[in-house]
Amino acid sequence: MRREMVWAVKELFRGWICSECAWKFNPSGPPAGNTIAEMKEHYERQRDREFLSHLCAEHPKVQKLNSSSAQLPSKAKARAPDAGERR
Repeated sequence: MRREMVWAVKELFRGWICSECAWKFNPSGPPAGNTIAEMKEHYERQRDREFLSHLCAEHPKVQKLNSSSAQLPSKAKARAPDAGERR
């Protein structure tokens, strides 16, 4: 499958990510330029350059735990302490 740069909105991140790995674009400082158009151009150039040069193997996705394929520890039975037991 061919990787693509996609916009993501997550709980702790909003920005550009790779569709095939865990790469995220994190700009290095505020946008440079004297006008909004220059700032946008520099931002997009940096983003595109970093996306094209990243290696997906260096940013592996974290596998989520699938409850059907993993054994989860069972909860210990809760019990009230006996009258003579110390806590």
